[in-house]
Amino acid sequence: MHYLILIIGAWAGYLLLHSLLAADRIKAAVPLNAQVYRLFYSLVSVAGLLGLLYLMALAPAKLLFTPPGWMRYGAMIFASWGVIIVMVSFRHLSMLSFLGLKKEPATGLVREGIHGYVRHPIYSGTILVLIGMVGYHPTDVNVATVLTVFAYLPLGIRWEEQKLLKQYGQAYEQYKKEVPAIVPGRG
Repeated sequence: MHYLILIIGAWAGYLLLHSLLAADRIKAAVPLNAQVYRLFYSLVSVAGLLGLLYLMALAPAKLLFTPPGWMRYGAMIFASWGVIIVMVSFRHLSMLSFLGLKKEPATGLVREGIHGYVRHPIYSGTILVLIGMVGYHPTDVNVATVLTVFAYLPLGIRWEEQKLLKQYGQAYEQYKKEVPAIVPGRG
């Protein structure tokens, strides 16, 4: 049972660090140009995520129940759609810029494509992947991971939206009124 506390703490620490490093105050305090900082942020994010996945793989996870075949197939569909949504969300973003490998072009608020249905498609896709993960392999470690990430999401979204409001002002305020955060069709 102690391993679950470690998993929850590790995820909470990772998510908090992820948000802190994205904060404008932290970015301003670090003496790096924007592109180099973005690369640093991406490297820390990827290394942290890989470390968490390794920790999860090492944990003595307990299978909570054996999912029937239909549930596993449904879980794979959820996870697959989640991956597709995350990939599509990058259609209007440069992956190289996102990772800090290329200078970020000056762009306005993106409302086209999937961003016309949800404001945070990466979170939407991640939720589907996590639901799929638990449905396919319902272990205590996976459930603890999902619950920790789901507990963080409202905070992460709020912090991100504060930054976007500061960056785009009234345009983002209007966007919030017209497009739901995570689930299409829900205001």
